[in-house]
Amino acid sequence: MKALIAHIAAWLFRKLEGAELFLVLRELRRGGQQVAISATFGTRVQLRIDPRARLRIGERTQVLHDSWVIAHAGNTLDIEEDVFISQHCTVSGNVRIGRGTLIGGFVTIIDGNHVFDDLEKPIREQGGTQVPIDIGTDVWIGSNAVILQGVRIGDGAVIAANATVTHDVPARAIVGGTPARLIRMRGDV
Repeated sequence: MKALIAHIAAWLFRKLEGAELFLVLRELRRGGQQVAISATFGTRVQLRIDPRARLRIGERTQVLHDSWVIAHAGNTLDIEEDVFISQHCTVSGNVRIGRGTLIGGFVTIIDGNHVFDDLEKPIREQGGTQVPIDIGTDVWIGSNAVILQGVRIGDGAVIAANATVTHDVPARAIVGGTPARLIRMRGDV
């Protein structure tokens, strides 16, 4: 009997798991946010969008399980068509991700940073800065990469796994390392 009850409870949990996301998506759309009907979201995806932010998620975009998409008041978060965001990713702030971009698992893209220059004041009380991130079309960002504020990644660029991108990346460049440095240009022999 205990096994049957556990089986039924597990089935109910699986059925209800997507219900919260369904309700969040419905409220976002009702609130004027643009989330394409063909966009798909995995289990436990968190869409934390302030009503005073602007969100657009394009057609056929996929966001896999356990990822977070966050926009605070005043942010514009634009994920264009055919973008693939793998599992356990975080995309937060003023960010544009261009059409056809592929983002590997555990990637972090955050437009904010803490201010920490005043030694007399705790870092948590010094506030922060936000500088938009712009990721071009047809970009591939490898697993565990970190994209920091103010970065522009050009069309067709490749970001190696575990890279930390702190500066702009030219179109078709392949970069890697921490901080990320140019490895070569795509198309070079």
